[in-house]
Amino acid sequence: MDAETAHSATGDAARPDPNHDEAQLLAPPPGWPDPPAETVWSGLAGTIAAALAPHTEADPLAIMVQLLVAAGATIGRGAWVEVGATRHHPNQFALLVGDTAKARKGSSWDHVESVLTAAEPSFAGVVHTGLSTGEGLIWAARGDGQRLLVVEPEFVTVLMATARDLSTLSPVLRAAWDGRPLAILTRTSPVHAPRAHIALIGHITRAELGGHLHAIEAANGFLNRFVFLAVRRQRLLPEGGHPNPLA
Repeated sequence: MDAETAHSATGDAARPDPNHDEAQLLAPPPGWPDPPAETVWSGLAGTIAAALAPHTEADPLAIMVQLLVAAGATIGRGAWVEVGATRHHPNQFALLVGDTAKARKGSSWDHVESVLTAAEPSFAGVVHTGLSTGEGLIWAARGDGQRLLVVEPEFVTVLMATARDLSTLSPVLRAAWDGRPLAILTRTSPVHAPRAHIALIGHITRAELGGHLHAIEAANGFLNRFVFLAVRRQRLLPEGGHPNPLA
């Protein structure tokens, strides 16, 4: 599976905007996925991404999806959709796949972080990085109702960690996405995270994803929990764009 086929909502995403300069727009490379339907941009997240699009080289689809994942992490377990006997909370996993710095994955996250920090002062305390072990994740989420948004700019390190013998990271992440109680059961230092609310955003290149995509991770449901996004640089802005276009 490669980044061009492993996506569920991808493509050239900018909603038409009379303020943008058509000369700045970059054509998609050959074989790039078709743009998503216009209905994808309905709602506040789509409106914010469209407003930011003329002022950044980042893919507006990357901005919108990360904004939705980050907002869901901030909202916590107080919101859910009930399907049968199961409550589905807004803790989502998303993986942005693009070529090194040219995809502007980091720039897209910077805009999301700026928007949510301005909207919710507690947002900075929700964001964490440095996934390496399942035990470490449970420790960070310990207590009742802890909200975590794990942002991994080098998601390849997470794939490498899940491939290690006896690694608990993959099963703990799967349980976290499912909203199940998490625990470290030791005699001396037991740790419980009974109502942890954990969301995850990862950035990776196509080459890294293809080189570290172990068959077991595809088969055991770990990667099935992610929304895959093919992202790229959308426009050229020699001056870098407006630093705070929504102000």
